[in-house]
Amino acid sequence: MPTVSDCLEHAKFLVSKGRGAEAAKLVLPRLEAQKRKANAQKRTRIAFDADEQLYADFHAERQRYIEASGNHPLIAYALMIRLLQQLPTDSIRKLAEDEQPLRETVADA
Repeated sequence: MPTVSDCLEHAKFLVSKGRGAEAAKLVLPRLEAQKRKANAQKRTRIAFDADEQLYADFHAERQRYIEASGNHPLIAYALMIRLLQQLPTDSIRKLAEDEQPLRETVADA
């Protein structure tokens, strides 16, 4: 991993090539790790495995919610959760039974 001194030399090289006005950011991995560990904003990530189509569909719907909520992702996510909570468990079971071919496809992945 490059050191701060290495980055300084690289920055000097870029300036010599006329790229001194470009936006840049120095990232110090140890400090970034400390910030993530402290997590002052109390943020976490959501991750799940998906096939290519499910990934594309999920993110298309996610983007639709974000845009519809005035480009406020946290509002969009809260709305998505409210809508998910309104669907009764029995309805989820029924939908899962109706999607048997989908389950077989997902199991093959």
